[in-house]
Amino acid sequence: METESKLLEILFEKPYSQDILSMATELERNSKFNLKRDIKKLRGIWELRWSSSNNRFLRHSPFIDNLQILNPSELNAINLLKPKGLKRIIGTGIIAKLNPLNDIRVGVKFTHAGFIGPKVGFANLNALAKIKREQTGWLDITYLSNCLRICRGDKGTLFVLTKRIDEKLFTRFQEFINKFY
Repeated sequence: METESKLLEILFEKPYSQDILSMATELERNSKFNLKRDIKKLRGIWELRWSSSNNRFLRHSPFIDNLQILNPSELNAINLLKPKGLKRIIGTGIIAKLNPLNDIRVGVKFTHAGFIGPKVGFANLNALAKIKREQTGWLDITYLSNCLRICRGDKGTLFVLTKRIDEKLFTRFQEFINKFY
């Protein structure tokens, strides 16, 4: 699709372009995504490349990897902010359980949050705490291809993410998250 190709090019070459919003909206209008049919395509590591949010933790940065690692078959996920370039799960993270709600909407219940540290000796330095007061939300997946995901959050934020192929990091994520469930 021509619009998707142009959008991907802009996301990497001009990540703060005003054209991103209109191109993402055009892709959403023509989307045929269906969660029941396409849920397995969500599996993997998704990097936030653009967001309509003013919150600096929900925006693209050239210095920070802002990742969503999704495993829909286990209905779990982690949002991870980490220094760009590191191939480890190090940084700040929030773990979530996923719950498909309808044809495009995924419910999200955040369960643990905090610092995810490096391995020192035989132990990982982690300061992840169970979230005591229920924190929930949802995401509408409004467009999905093999390399691009567009979604809208419960607060109206538009997110544009690209898929990152790193099976080793994904496996580390699953091993890490299994400790919490």
